[in-house]
Amino acid sequence: MMSDVQKRMKIVETYKKLGSLRGTAEKLNANVKTVKKWVDRFSKYGKKGLDDRRFKAPQKSKGRSR
Repeated sequence: MMSDVQKRMKIVETYKKLGSLRGTAEKLNANVKTVKKWVDRFSKYGKKGLDDRRFKAPQKSKGRSR
């Protein structure tokens, strides 16, 4: 059985081969929004972005301004 990360990586790999969000969604029986979400996270954060649904992007530190 595939882990969630493996399923998400399969989405990304399929997208890379097909180059189409809709085509990837159809091939994997997934929602286009779901495909876009995982492709975008992978593009921005690499494999770490696929780790878990509670993933939060690193926050930019807010400096004090007066």
